[in-house]
Amino acid sequence: MLRRIASRSSNFVYSYSQTRPFPKPSHLATTTQQQIRQHGDGPGPDAPTIQLTFINPDDSQTTVAARIGETLLQTAHRTGIEIEGACEGVCACSTCHVILDQELYDTLLDETEGGHLGEDEEDMLDMAFGLTHTSRLGCQIHVSEVMEGSVITLPKATRNFYVDGHKPKPH
Repeated sequence: MLRRIASRSSNFVYSYSQTRPFPKPSHLATTTQQQIRQHGDGPGPDAPTIQLTFINPDDSQTTVAARIGETLLQTAHRTGIEIEGACEGVCACSTCHVILDQELYDTLLDETEGGHLGEDEEDMLDMAFGLTHTSRLGCQIHVSEVMEGSVITLPKATRNFYVDGHKPKPH
């Protein structure tokens, strides 16, 4: 089938065919519908989960099901834990600062490239309120099986909350 597009501002006419001159690439020619994920989304709702406990700034505890592969920041936003994440998880602020127990910190550090934090994360942690020797950014920690049953402590404050108390919502 041939279609024509004409421009009113000029005498330009473009014709095109709806049939593809080349076959559809095999990775696009699937019969099953794939779930579309948006930027910043973690794994889908059918991902395996582990239990994590967050100690909130008021010392209350909240246990949640964290999806394997998502970041701690994504877990917090998805489950209603109050972690700000002003930069939306791109390691450009310190508002997703969390405090880990020493054993978990060491385990996760062993899994990082070179066995140490990245320079960007270290730079952002320098700005974090209540920094400890086991502090990390929630946007840089991907949930894995080794974290099952871990306790994540939220600091008593952050350095980037809006003055009016507004807390950004993830997209």
